Amino acid sequence: MRIEQVTIHRYEIPLEEPFVTALKPIPELERVFVEVETDDGVVGLGEGAPAYEVTGETQGSTAAVLEDVLAPQVLGENPVDVERVTRQMRALVDGAPSAHAAIEIALQDIRGKCAGLPLFRLLGGNATEATIDVPKVLSIKSPEEMVADALEAVEEGYEQLKIKVGTDPATDGERVSAIAEAVPSEISLKVDANQGWGDAKTALRAIKGIAEFVDVVEQPVAKANVDDLAFLRERVDVPVMPDESVETANDAVDLVKRGAGDIYNIKLMKTGGITEATRLNAVAAADGRPTQLGSMVEGHIGTAAGVHFVAAFENVVWNEMVGPFMTTEGITDLDTNVPRITVEGPGLGVSVDRNRLRSLRSGRAVVE
Repeated sequence: MRIEQVTIHRYEIPLEEPFVTALKPIPELERVFVEVETDDGVVGLGEGAPAYEVTGETQGSTAAVLEDVLAPQVLGENPVDVERVTRQMRALVDGAPSAHAAIEIALQDIRGKCAGLPLFRLLGGNATEATIDVPKVLSIKSPEEMVADALEAVEEGYEQLKIKVGTDPATDGERVSAIAEAVPSEISLKVDANQGWGDAKTALRAIKGIAEFVDVVEQPVAKANVDDLAFLRERVDVPVMPDESVETANDAVDLVKRGAGDIYNIKLMKTGGITEATRLNAVAAADGRPTQLGSMVEGHIGTAAGVHFVAAFENVVWNEMVGPFMTTEGITDLDTNVPRITVEGPGLGVSVDRNRLRSLRSGRAVVE
């Protein structure tokens, strides 16, 4: 079996409302969908979800790297040789992780389809089915607006809330404490500063004001301030979760050595796909640490890949595959029912709705 064609689709997914973090507001999702077709007629589906502030990519750069470099590189290769093919792609392009992820996820989809098994069973098979419950992510707004959003989410059935913060510590404290007071005590609260508090001194002040309310604090300091993560971990009573500071397995090794973080946030778009994400997760597991499978607000295909990753490994204890519940539509038959996502069938277990794809697509290229 050989890869004979790669089709690259640029498409935009409308959001229910703009998504606001400490990094920037996001009005819509600009995504890249990839189809990798073999000479046997098996087609693998993959997705790139670039975010310039995190991966250094845009939709245009991701599509260009795929069309000009990575897709020509994989033509003629056996798609089930995932390790070798991804190693060759990395040797050719250093960086562009969401472009790598798009191809790599498609290869994993083919691998599962050829085996006749859902992908999570090939990756690890920890769970008995590929089903996850996701949190509701609350964009940065005024405390009053965020309380209203939190109450609406609880009414919809969410049992976990992720609160975006990262402005000034005082206002962030008002946001978190107001939400904690308003929602039932059994609702799990997490906060994500997206590097917004910057340094250890500011972050320490912010965390001490909210620690009693939350289960974890994500990326409280700037990406490069790894020593600050270790400093905070020794001084606060709530787990600290690096996100932007841990992109690869090598990063995880460094953080383990420096004691910088209690739980690591893995994202397939940071690692360049499932292969490197599995290595990163193995580093955490070897050190007795749990992980979270985070989200770049992927569309349906990237979300399906995330569901399989969560179901594959015991130490992936949280997830944030929230994309399908933040968008107005998608391009597959992914089974979503707040707050649950389920996938069934071989490979990723999803099929593309061609009519929906055409309605959202802004560009298409074929490499053969």
